[in-house]
Amino acid sequence: MAMQTVTSWVKKAQIIGTDVNGQPVSRAEFNAMQKEAARLKEENKILKIAAVLLGEHRK
Repeated sequence: MAMQTVTSWVKKAQIIGTDVNGQPVSRAEFNAMQKEAARLKEENKILKIAAVLLGEHRK
């Protein structure tokens, strides 16, 4: 097994903070949360545009 692979696993499992409940959060979990937040922001932006367009359509 390559040393780089093991190093990558260790970095992903490394605890980098805690959540609001005091539970440890790993780097991999943090990265997943960042991706989810970005996806939700994009969806919210799309929904806001759709709401404006539907509001204009009803006039």
